[in-house]
Amino acid sequence: MNPPAPYFSFLCWVRRFNKDLIAVFVLAVLFLALFFPVLFEGKTFFFRDMLHFGYPFKHFIWKCWQEGALPFWNPQISAGIPFFSLYHPGVFYPPNLIFLLENFGTAFNSYYLFHHIILTLSVYRLARFWGLSPEASLGSAVTALLGGYFLSLASIYNHFQTAVWFPLILLSFNRFLLKKRLADFLATVLYFAIVFLAGSPETCIFIAGILWGYGVLVVPGKPTETYFFSRTAMLAGVVVLSLGLSAIQLVPTGALMNESIRSSGLNIEENSKMSLSPSALSAVVLPENHFGFMGTAKVHKQFFLQSCFMGLVPLGLLLAGLFSGIKSRAFWFWGALFFVGIFFAMGRFNPLYSWIYDWVPALKFFRFPEKFFFLSAFSLVFLVGLGLDALGSAHAEKRFRPEASFLAVLVLLILLVWVAVMEPDREWITGLVTLLILATLFAFISTATRGAITFRILAVSLLVLELWARNASLLPMVDRSFYEKSPEILTQVGDNLYRVYGGRLLDGGVLPTANQFPARKNLMASHWAIKNLLRPNLGMIYGLSYPDGLTGLELKAGWLWTEIFTRSSPEKRIRILQRSNVRYWVKDNYRSGFSDGTGDVENFSSALPRAFLVNIGRNGRAPHLLNIYYDAAFDPLKEVLLNERITWLRNEDFSGRVERIEYGPNRVRVETNQNAEGMLVLLDTYFPGWKVEVDGQPERIFRANYFYRGVKLGAGRHVVEFSYTPEGFQTGMRISFLTFVFLLAGRYYFHFRDAK
Repeated sequence: MNPPAPYFSFLCWVRRFNKDLIAVFVLAVLFLALFFPVLFEGKTFFFRDMLHFGYPFKHFIWKCWQEGALPFWNPQISAGIPFFSLYHPGVFYPPNLIFLLENFGTAFNSYYLFHHIILTLSVYRLARFWGLSPEASLGSAVTALLGGYFLSLASIYNHFQTAVWFPLILLSFNRFLLKKRLADFLATVLYFAIVFLAGSPETCIFIAGILWGYGVLVVPGKPTETYFFSRTAMLAGVVVLSLGLSAIQLVPTGALMNESIRSSGLNIEENSKMSLSPSALSAVVLPENHFGFMGTAKVHKQFFLQSCFMGLVPLGLLLAGLFSGIKSRAFWFWGALFFVGIFFAMGRFNPLYSWIYDWVPALKFFRFPEKFFFLSAFSLVFLVGLGLDALGSAHAEKRFRPEASFLAVLVLLILLVWVAVMEPDREWITGLVTLLILATLFAFISTATRGAITFRILAVSLLVLELWARNASLLPMVDRSFYEKSPEILTQVGDNLYRVYGGRLLDGGVLPTANQFPARKNLMASHWAIKNLLRPNLGMIYGLSYPDGLTGLELKAGWLWTEIFTRSSPEKRIRILQRSNVRYWVKDNYRSGFSDGTGDVENFSSALPRAFLVNIGRNGRAPHLLNIYYDAAFDPLKEVLLNERITWLRNEDFSGRVERIEYGPNRVRVETNQNAEGMLVLLDTYFPGWKVEVDGQPERIFRANYFYRGVKLGAGRHVVEFSYTPEGFQTGMRISFLTFVFLLAGRYYFHFRDAK
């Protein structure tokens, strides 16, 4: 007797649910194993950009949240920078709400673990929505969790926090195109707005391009004359509304571009730095051995992605599908996108790239072609699931072509041998064993009568073992005390109203810039030297301020200061530091045999105070004024350099002093006392958006000594209040608010219309 239809449907649902539950359980176990040191052993992330950007910038956001302020301006690096408008810190990026937690170390770890969870589970959910089996969907999710691209990208925080949302955007957009539900449209807009706020403009462009191609070429629909235009218009609507929601961030960033050296684009040399070289590309098949790489001799090379290895199993499934002629638009779309990503990622190693650079204007504003591997990495993630189910279906329908699968293994074997010969230092045995097992699995599915599910389970198991063996070490970790315990040398740095410089200073030639890790015997020692030398930007978390720093989006003033400083003679470098309010020089004595390279702290007694008063002004042409300002004969405590003429009463017996300086979020308060008319010079960056009030009355800020701020004051005591609001912030806030109201009104309009 057959069970009732409802009961049978319930059993089917329970069976499917159990498979999904098992798949999620497997992902949870892998997640716990991968991040066990962070979750249970007091470890945290610290590799590469974590030290320059990830930890210090998130710490600054956390500190501002704790003070109940928006982090518009950061006074601690490059004599002050427009932090919010830089874009890549992602101040209004919604997951930053995690930093409302009282303990920053816990918030920091939770923040990054959250993004790995979003990536892994959203890939699984998307694959299941496509109708892929739980085993195949698990394979895609495992590839996202353990793929070399994603583990490498995790150290480059703004690109990683942008990329992880792509599967959710694709899911909601795919659902919208199929079901035409307003809720899916609004979800797509919301997710895309989150992506815009995450801080990686290149990734936003990649996502928009993929959505358009997938929506037009893959998602089924009725072919009509307006089919192409309607789907293009739908995506355009999503993008426009998402831009409107994120205008509160994008408008100030657009205004900031006028102050960036990238405002007119990058030349081909700058644009194509960190292209995917043939050696790096070969890592797609046979990666370097990354186990213990932090303790081995430092490799002197620049790369955007430490590893692009996504597994031989995904490549085998891709080639097997292509050779067997799988009739799936989705499979061919992602397969083609995989090769498109590699084509552009090769950059200057691609002879056609320079021609494309000349013909695609938007390409001039971005750098590091390796970023294009985003297309290839996600393609392999989805191809794993599509390939596993496609081969299983072909076997069930007796359409499986074993020769195509074995040809795929043969091609990979040839590539593996070729790379092993060209790169003899790479470990090839694991790759060979993987291919032998993969060939065995293909043989199994070609001979077994009912082996599709078993094949998928075994293939996913092989994938887990392969990716874990190759990529688990791509996330170096360190005790949380690395950040939380102040370096001992910090006790030699006193007054926080003076700035710090850490590193080499008296060497001949051009000095390395702050974005280069100090030369050490290995990467671990190099990372520790960043802390021990009190280098920017990491020293921000200890309350230190710097004349230089790293901002991602290079600003003209900071770039010019660095160019002059690094290319000057040692004697002039010291003078530049002194006139940039630097009193403390943390010496890098690595060559002298110190165990960690850190020497003592030298005090520059002639360092200018943070603020002072003068009675004499001289005007000239900017930035040529800097030739005078850094000249040994010029006395900045007696005279100020301006790029315009002003009139004031000079007094030979002028005297004045700054009695107090107080810094707060986005503001500076200075109390002065002087016997005659003069000018207050504050050695903080002159920048659009700053306003000043003297004794409660608005006054004008002058550009003093090219880089800094000056305010004209009369005789007597004064309270000078500087305050900063980013240019375009008010306009962006209005646009975002109006867009939100529009979406809310549209939501209720369609709700009430459908209810009638």
